[in-house]
Amino acid sequence: MLKKLLLVIFIIFIGILESKLIAQCEPPSADVCDSANVLCSLAEVNGYCCANTDYSNPTGCNPLCPSGGVPHTTGWWAFVTQGGQVSITIGFSNCSVNSQGVQMGIWGDCSCSESIVCNPACNQSGNYTLSGNLVPCKTYYLFVDGCNGDVCDFCLATSGGLPPMLPPLGNIIGLRDVCVGACKIKYSVNVGGTCEPTYEWTLDGNEIGDTYGEVTLDFPNIGDFQLCVTAYIGNPISGSICDQEGPLCTTISSRRAPDKVGPTRTLCKELIPYNWHGITVTQSGVYRKNFMEKITCCIFDSVIEFVVLDVPKQELKYHLGCNNNDAYVDPITRQAFSTCQLKEMIILPKSTNPNRCDSSYLLNAVFLNYSTIFREFCDSGRLQIDARVIDRTSHCGNDSLNIRTLQYRWYLKSDSTQATLDTHSYLVVERKDDYCLELLIDSEFGDQKKTCIFSFCEDKDEAQFLPYEVCMVGNFEAKNGDSTQYNIDTILKPTVSSQTWTVEGGIILTRDEGKDTSDVLVLWDDTSSVKTICYQYSNECGLSKKCCREVKFTSSLREELLKPEDINLVPNPVSHSFRLITKSDLKIKSLQLFDLQGRPIKTWTQNFSEDFDLSAFANGIYHVRINSSQGTIHKKIVLIK
Repeated sequence: MLKKLLLVIFIIFIGILESKLIAQCEPPSADVCDSANVLCSLAEVNGYCCANTDYSNPTGCNPLCPSGGVPHTTGWWAFVTQGGQVSITIGFSNCSVNSQGVQMGIWGDCSCSESIVCNPACNQSGNYTLSGNLVPCKTYYLFVDGCNGDVCDFCLATSGGLPPMLPPLGNIIGLRDVCVGACKIKYSVNVGGTCEPTYEWTLDGNEIGDTYGEVTLDFPNIGDFQLCVTAYIGNPISGSICDQEGPLCTTISSRRAPDKVGPTRTLCKELIPYNWHGITVTQSGVYRKNFMEKITCCIFDSVIEFVVLDVPKQELKYHLGCNNNDAYVDPITRQAFSTCQLKEMIILPKSTNPNRCDSSYLLNAVFLNYSTIFREFCDSGRLQIDARVIDRTSHCGNDSLNIRTLQYRWYLKSDSTQATLDTHSYLVVERKDDYCLELLIDSEFGDQKKTCIFSFCEDKDEAQFLPYEVCMVGNFEAKNGDSTQYNIDTILKPTVSSQTWTVEGGIILTRDEGKDTSDVLVLWDDTSSVKTICYQYSNECGLSKKCCREVKFTSSLREELLKPEDINLVPNPVSHSFRLITKSDLKIKSLQLFDLQGRPIKTWTQNFSEDFDLSAFANGIYHVRINSSQGTIHKKIVLIK
């Protein structure tokens, strides 16, 4: 019994010891891919026996392989080789949880992006070989995972995968002199051949970049910087390094880029203040601005000298227009001016040569404006039209306008040829018509000289001034020995200066032979064969045309002569009716009333002692022929109601 008991205890002790050995197998697996110790060749795991992780550790890729599988109890080993074809055979048995077996595979990284070979199948027990063509010096990652948490014993058998060796590092390739602000400057190094080690870069002792043989740097500051690189085979983080080259270092100088001096720029005055990349240019000088190149990010100063041009000297221009339609039009801007201007600034955009700056000039403009007032009057017996010229020109303060001469030319409005009648400032006329004046004005304004022509026509009635033919009214069929009253048929204007009656074949009985009177009494001589009476008057405009009428005699009976004072019409002027006042022995035979044209309009043959009613007639001057026993006489009566 004692022997049997000791045998059982020995067997149990051996089992416990074996279990501890498996759990503590070397090299141990890692729970996470990145922290796995790197084995320097596959020979280190040839004949390796262990058991997969017996606790939940789903740190494998998900899916576990590109073709599927789910991680549960993942263990990781890392290794490097000299590259080439390798194989790892895994024999597994004694699965104690669910007897499903294990899953296994090799990844080229821990980010699950590079699968070398992978088996997600769960086959209870047996052998499975992982084969692949590996890159020298590159770290690969082997995992074993229990299917659905199964725990199995396994052993590894390897072929190929000898330890790698790093060749010496080559030079660091990249710029040694850079500008301040330089960005994305690449530096690289390689160990030659096909080996892919892990690289560690430092700048002034500080780790930078990633684990590849290339790094990209920025240099925002000025100074000297030491860039170093070390090549590893293994995992520096876990301390498992199979080989190392370096560190290899170089010095990089960061200096300010030289100023970029641009060509001198000329600015027109109208562009001031000028914004140059945020800097306000107000006067001539050298200006500096910090810039960064888009591609290299180098910081540099752009330096430019700006020359601010003075405003071009303003020229004074003159324009003399004959009227407002004779406008000034600027040939460049096409601005038009038709009213007077005093130093009006005209802006000419981009007009200077060669700088294309704005220029300007000052415009003085005057537009002549003349009118004429016509005045008709008589002088020395002649009617003349006088032209009073009025200057209505607006000068706007201009005082350099000089009118040199005024020239006059008269012509008839109805004359298509406009033949010249006179060249004085007045025109003597002899008949009623429409007369025009052409006024020529020679003037100077600044450097401008111009002759302007203005035309004016009058529409006055010259007939109201010119003396015209006035005829008399009376009896032109008198009997021989008759004394006949004659008077003119027109009320003369106060401007009449003289009246003249002439008789052939008779005698004017009126005082002073009828001089300066409007009516005369004529005693006709029966011995004369020609009997005429004529009348004309004069005023300040001259002598009217003489009006003559022939008098015919019907018999030779001679009667006692009448005198004008023998018969009177009272009242005169009359508003309604008049009566006759005669000498006592005078017998009235008839009365006839005539209008100014000598047409009889009423006759009275009786009741001569009564009033003669004129209320039916219009206001005006009428002639009354009175036939009596001693002859015939004419009287004039004025009707004013």
